[in-house]
Amino acid sequence: MTRLYEIGTDDPYPDRKSLRSFTWTHEAISDWEDVWHDLWHLGYKWEWQDYDRYARRYGDHYNLFGCHGDAVRLDMAIPLPGVAVIQDILDSLLRDPRDDAKLDHAVSAIDHWLKKQLCSSVSTTKG
Repeated sequence: MTRLYEIGTDDPYPDRKSLRSFTWTHEAISDWEDVWHDLWHLGYKWEWQDYDRYARRYGDHYNLFGCHGDAVRLDMAIPLPGVAVIQDILDSLLRDPRDDAKLDHAVSAIDHWLKKQLCSSVSTTKG
């Protein structure tokens, strides 16, 4: 029996949704670093926990690491949260009643980051 993909035939299950895990690429971290700086200026802080993932710029690259009981290693580190946490941050920003251009910029930056990294549409309309 010949498999359909071997002869170049279209997908036999066109309605099937594709799934994949999110991977922190160099580009994703670089873009997230800018977003994280915006959040930091808005008063957000990261509550570090053992085994969370972090990145630290090292020249043109990032060193990725996790830590266990070693908060000193987190100086100048960028937290790499899960996508669900990033979406929760976006929801939190959308509910923030402040009239601040930095807030609007952060919402736009996160929305752009999510769309770019996840290739999905994320609605940022209030209501």
